[in-house]
Amino acid sequence: MRRSEPITWDQMRVGFVLIVSLVLLALCALFVGRIGDVFGERYQLVALMESASGLRPGAPVQVAGRGVGQVERVEFIDPEDRGDSEAAVAVWLGVNVSVREQIRRGSRARVRTQGLLGDRLIDIEPGSPDSAILVPGDTIGTAPALSYDELLGQAADAVLGLTQLSNDLSATLARVSSGEGSLGRLLVDEALYDGLIDLNRNLSAVLGPIADGEGSLARLLEDPELYDHLVSLTARLDTVTGGLAAGEGTLGRLLASDSLYRAIASSATRANSILDLIEGGEGAVGQLLNDEALYEEFLKIVVDLSAFLAEVRANPGKFIPPIRVF
Repeated sequence: MRRSEPITWDQMRVGFVLIVSLVLLALCALFVGRIGDVFGERYQLVALMESASGLRPGAPVQVAGRGVGQVERVEFIDPEDRGDSEAAVAVWLGVNVSVREQIRRGSRARVRTQGLLGDRLIDIEPGSPDSAILVPGDTIGTAPALSYDELLGQAADAVLGLTQLSNDLSATLARVSSGEGSLGRLLVDEALYDGLIDLNRNLSAVLGPIADGEGSLARLLEDPELYDHLVSLTARLDTVTGGLAAGEGTLGRLLASDSLYRAIASSATRANSILDLIEGGEGAVGQLLNDEALYEEFLKIVVDLSAFLAEVRANPGKFIPPIRVF
């Protein structure tokens, strides 16, 4: 059947654009499949986690940051099947066979986020070459996930703390500005300023002559003779103390020898013995101290002797015998 109207250029252009679009779509699908290995052969691994943290089926699986598969399903673990493990969720991972050499016993799967607020994904750390390669159905180890909720909560607490600190600082500065407290008085009290000016002026008056070399203090600071005297005195003191330490001289012997100590200790012992004898009433001194009758006689003799001496001084001729000459 013949067409009544010929094909126009606009119709040919639309068809051409449609064909090109289909070819580009096919190339894009092939390109995406090669990048993400969407159409590649896969094997399953299981990751046991405490929390899936927003992970959904179809989420990307990466090894060292490169896409190698997808999350196939996420399911709860029955409580009776957990045992001593704290894992509550089992995550089945579909991983391309081409990266089996990278995933070994030492590998760890971690839930992380694309960017700061992106979708959740599984990132697997490559294992050590010394470890065995995981086979389909094996359980891969897991690492704790970074919880952005906790991080944001801590950031919110930090912001609240900074806000409170800012409010407290503002209140403090306001009180200081109004002259409250010691610091406020330092800032607004003109008398204190005047006092500091006077102190500075007085210090300048005192330190000026010293800087010019006037007065005794300036001589102490600038005259090297004082330093020489101090050095000489220190040397002499060092010589004297050295001699004392070596036991030289009388003072050195007193410091170094214990003979003086023994002599003093012996004298103290003898004096103590003598005092014990006196307290016991032995000897003349002991009887004088303890015998009241002897004390009275001795006192009477002293009184008579005093009277006799007074008489001799008053009338000495009475006691001079007459002298006869043949």
